Amino acid sequence: MPNPSLNYTTKSKYFKINTTIEIGKNTNTKTNGLDSTGNIPKTQDSNEFTPLNYNIRIENISKEKLNNIKIVVFLDKGLEPYIISGLVYFGTPIQQRIDLNAPNTKKKDNCIDVSRSAWLPNLSQIDADERQKILDSIKKPIKLIIKWDGGEEDLLLQNFDIKMY
Repeated sequence: MPNPSLNYTTKSKYFKINTTIEIGKNTNTKTNGLDSTGNIPKTQDSNEFTPLNYNIRIENISKEKLNNIKIVVFLDKGLEPYIISGLVYFGTPIQQRIDLNAPNTKKKDNCIDVSRSAWLPNLSQIDADERQKILDSIKKPIKLIIKWDGGEEDLLLQNFDIKMY
């Protein structure tokens, strides 16, 4: 869970970050789109749910290679009662070793996408107050913790692109 004593900043020294949030876009994924219920066909073919997708592109803009990157994303806790799985955090697999090279014109091996697909109740079938609570929580800043060998940044993402379908 996020540590309240961390000093979150909105400006990164090492990374350029681009965040996209999509509400209501059915991505039809069969792999990473699994919510903890594990029942993707039921959720996709039903009017009961609205898909919620987060994609955060993290690009190393420093002059050095950053080794053993670990990323954790924390969404607003106000989403907890609404996301079907109840999980308001996601990130890179803890056992996976990820290195981001310094920017290089030939290769794009200085970027990583961290994404999450989740399910909300159908926004068109809940009352306006509940819908507004969900939308307000989605618009709140996202906490992003990036650690690597020899460094850490604790970022507050505030300016992101929200697309509604």
